[in-house]
Amino acid sequence: MEKDPSELMKEIVNRLKNLSAKELLSYAIFNEEEEAEYYAELAKRAERRSVKALFKKMSEESKGHEQLLRRLFNRLFPGEEPVKVDAPPVEVYPFYPKFESARDYLSALSYCMESELFAKHTYELLASVAQDEEVRRLALDLAAIEQLHYEEIKRVYDLIEAFERRHLSPRDLTSGAYLLTDDEKVKYFLLDFLDGPRVLLAFVRENPRKFAEFVQSPGKVLWVTKTDVEDGIPPELIFDMKREVSKFFKKCSSKGEQGVVFIQNLGYLASQLGFKEALDFVLYVKDLATLNNGYLVVTAIPEAFEKKEWAIITSELELIS
Repeated sequence: MEKDPSELMKEIVNRLKNLSAKELLSYAIFNEEEEAEYYAELAKRAERRSVKALFKKMSEESKGHEQLLRRLFNRLFPGEEPVKVDAPPVEVYPFYPKFESARDYLSALSYCMESELFAKHTYELLASVAQDEEVRRLALDLAAIEQLHYEEIKRVYDLIEAFERRHLSPRDLTSGAYLLTDDEKVKYFLLDFLDGPRVLLAFVRENPRKFAEFVQSPGKVLWVTKTDVEDGIPPELIFDMKREVSKFFKKCSSKGEQGVVFIQNLGYLASQLGFKEALDFVLYVKDLATLNNGYLVVTAIPEAFEKKEWAIITSELELIS
């Protein structure tokens, strides 16, 4: 019979609480190594682009954490190798059978979130009982890492769940204007949404090269910035892009493709141009998308706007997640 997670957590903590810093660091190294391998395997199995990208990212981050922990180990214990610790893995082990039998993406992601929270709570409990201050600090750092993993997985879970409630996939959305409230979540949305004859024109507030590498879509990415860089555009010149946006939609339509304009962080544009001017640009692009069987996708957070302003935004853009 499978052990109750709370009992397993206590068992792991009882085995870890009296470990030396060397042993706990070794345990964490091997844990991250196993997690990286597991997420890499999940990435191979997943067909949905967003979930595949998520698991690949989780695997790469776990590898990075393992390398970071190994560097710390080498600094603290030069010339030594990590030691094996007699304790179950803190992440994959408790829910491994469920991972293996999950056929549905939401179930698989739910199990992953459960595992990450289990790891976080285990490290927090370990920190509360650890006798060694160095072990306590390390356990808290590891708990923070697991929280970040949980939040990243939850973004994709919430996104897929939002479409499940609509009984559609992102590819099924009809031409129009859409709103998301998370700049990270929208990138996973775009991975699934752009999986077809759709071309992207993006106005972003992050490194445009990294953004383009992540979404893996044909098109152009412009950086809205006051810094003088290639493919950069100052916010005050955004209105000069109206003609380019119009040409973009018409060109896509003439080639039998659908143009997708993405505007990241509407709050930034509003802070630089004023709400009315920023909204005017958004509505101009929305109308062009409607006329040309295209799409407008915008990210914005309600905290950046007055209540009346947010009501206007959500009346013009359909909130996805």
